[in-house]
Amino acid sequence: MSLSRAVARLAYPAGPLSRSVSRPSTLRRAAPVFRVKRDQRRFLTVKHDPSLSYTPDIDAIVDKIRRCIPTTNVGALHQQFYGLFRVLGEERKDKPTAPPLKEKEIHDVLTLLAESGRHHDLDMVMKILVDFPILCGVEVGVKVYNVILRGLIANGNPQTIFNWLMNMPQKPKNITPTLLQWHMFFEWCAESGQVGVLQHSVSKMHRSGRRPTIKTFEILFNALFDAGASIKKIHEALDIMEHTSLTYDENFAKFLYDGFVKLGLTDRAQEMKDNYWKRFSKRSRTTDPNMIEWTESIEKEAENKGIAAAVTLCKSLQKDGFKFSSHTLTLLIRHTHRLEYLRYAEAELHLKASIIHWAILISNAVRIGDLTGALSIYEESKSVGITPGTPLVHPIVNALCTTLDDAAIDRALGLYKDLAEAAPITHSKQELQPPGRRHSSGPDANLYNILFLAFGASKNVKKYFPIALSLLEDMEARNIELNSPMAVSSLAIVVMRCASSFDDALKAYKRICKRPNAPPLDAKGYQAILHTLTQLSFGDYERLPSVWHYFEVVKDMRTRGVEITAPVYTILLRHLALLSGELPPEERDALAAAVRRAHDHLTLDPSFTPDTVLWNQLMDTYQRVGLFAEAYRVWEMLFITGRFNQASVAIIIDACGFANAWPMAAQVCLKLTKLGFKFNLRTWNTWIECMCRVGKLDDALKVVCLEMGKDQPNIAPDVHTVKVLLSFAARTNQQDEVMDRIKRYLPQLWHTLPTELDSYSIKERTTAVDSK
Repeated sequence: MSLSRAVARLAYPAGPLSRSVSRPSTLRRAAPVFRVKRDQRRFLTVKHDPSLSYTPDIDAIVDKIRRCIPTTNVGALHQQFYGLFRVLGEERKDKPTAPPLKEKEIHDVLTLLAESGRHHDLDMVMKILVDFPILCGVEVGVKVYNVILRGLIANGNPQTIFNWLMNMPQKPKNITPTLLQWHMFFEWCAESGQVGVLQHSVSKMHRSGRRPTIKTFEILFNALFDAGASIKKIHEALDIMEHTSLTYDENFAKFLYDGFVKLGLTDRAQEMKDNYWKRFSKRSRTTDPNMIEWTESIEKEAENKGIAAAVTLCKSLQKDGFKFSSHTLTLLIRHTHRLEYLRYAEAELHLKASIIHWAILISNAVRIGDLTGALSIYEESKSVGITPGTPLVHPIVNALCTTLDDAAIDRALGLYKDLAEAAPITHSKQELQPPGRRHSSGPDANLYNILFLAFGASKNVKKYFPIALSLLEDMEARNIELNSPMAVSSLAIVVMRCASSFDDALKAYKRICKRPNAPPLDAKGYQAILHTLTQLSFGDYERLPSVWHYFEVVKDMRTRGVEITAPVYTILLRHLALLSGELPPEERDALAAAVRRAHDHLTLDPSFTPDTVLWNQLMDTYQRVGLFAEAYRVWEMLFITGRFNQASVAIIIDACGFANAWPMAAQVCLKLTKLGFKFNLRTWNTWIECMCRVGKLDDALKVVCLEMGKDQPNIAPDVHTVKVLLSFAARTNQQDEVMDRIKRYLPQLWHTLPTELDSYSIKERTTAVDSK
């Protein structure tokens, strides 16, 4: 293994366990530590051979792509496609280029990238989708998204799949994920035992523009029955179902009954069936089979063939007895954000759009990321006499407030004002609004929650402090309660950020949380409060987070029965690590003491067992504040107990580099080599940086060009590797030498580099691209 080559001949004694605060001004040259093969001995002196260069052409790159596909070499595919994009971009400047690949070949590439599923793989998928017509002459459609989805499912990361489906409307062609695609994901979740993910995803899928159906809930409840879920979990799933527009279905009622019998809960089966009947039977539902068939066909026609074809279908069905209604408009525009489509349907069918139809357009525009379009539709709705209501305002306010920009928050407040004026307090002060109410004529609790959250996150929080208090008074006048833990924490954060000391901030938090009828904070709400405490500073005398005040809030968590988990500690440790690069040297002792106190709390907490991620954070924080000895002790504990991972290794190697403790870095790697541990790409790059940092640039360059990842598929030097080398080579004016070696020994990597890298200009672009 290459690591053993790098360190096997080292026999240095252990270095001092202290980290230098400033980087060494010069790089200490060390004797080479590699066994150099005969054909590599001129590595540091050989000149570039011009005969190796040629002008890359599309046919050569495409041929290499076709050879890469059956080898499943994802790294090589990345490099070849970067080269292909560059050449296509240059050739398109002069004349149109014929699509170089077949659709099936692109599908194969997308499958491999999706199955790999790393962030940069998905970035490449997006690049390919953007240039899909240029690459294979075919427009992006549902078919290619099916290919990607199957690859992501093969990769097996449920969060990645969920995020992909939810964000599809913002990807090329703004395609709403189909019901089949969602069901592919749900069935995989059920088969792989991811019932919690399945239930959460069903509850959120409507935000992607696709509503769940009876079939969706059959998949969910089947998974719950197969997993032997508790009665509570099954009731929670029924709660999710109740928040949809689904109506009573006799077959589903029988399905629920049989599911309980399957669980051996025959005595509860009829109870659940009756509960389902009670919740859903009052919802209106047509039983006319013709009407059911007509509405389904109209919606499919609108989505698949467009508004004109769907309107034509409506007119033809009218001859068979179909009657136009407001719901017909809903079917026609459910999957579009185009205002002209609504106007066309209104004119052709002689119908008048309601607030619900305008709200559909606005929601769809927000979903695909067209906030400007959503605001334009909103203004147009007002101009035609639609009274502002929560269905219109809520999606825009939510989108505006996620930007955390003051101008956007002010625009959101303008929309709130429209809504409040449309439903004056004197006319709307009634009994307490029921929490299950789906739409409100005026502002509702959810809208206030969103605004408070935006105020708390704004850089200009003092500007919004009086506004927050004013909104709180409006809520009381409208008989609206803070109905969620996050709303309480958001309001508390606004007040805390306007405090004058940590004592005042703690009092503010307690005052808001003890408001009458305020729901108790949950884990997420407490974490938001803790995060805010780490961000507070009060002049020169209170710049560091107060560990005492921080753990007073943690004490409240325990008192209220909220589980203490790893984020409770990582929030503080991560911020202390970030402060290490911002504070002046005279405050480093206080910072180091804060880290030690946090460590004390961690080790003395009997209710909590730290995981590897938390130990890694502690180790990283120690090394960043200059306590290398403590960081190394955490590493030794992880190594001895076998609880380390790739991140652990990268952190301790980085620590050794900053502490100029090369012998200890060598010892770490020798021990790992004996265990058969192999670096991932991030750890390799950290190892290269460590070598450079202790003055071994020449040896680091050898490792990159001759050793890195040679016995590891899909591990190879990348752009970040080159950046590391260049950053240290710049100190001794060796950038040209580094790039010459990259160009000679790693031509395909060299070809994918940008024309400028860390202010170093890469002028030539003529090296061959080879996937071998």
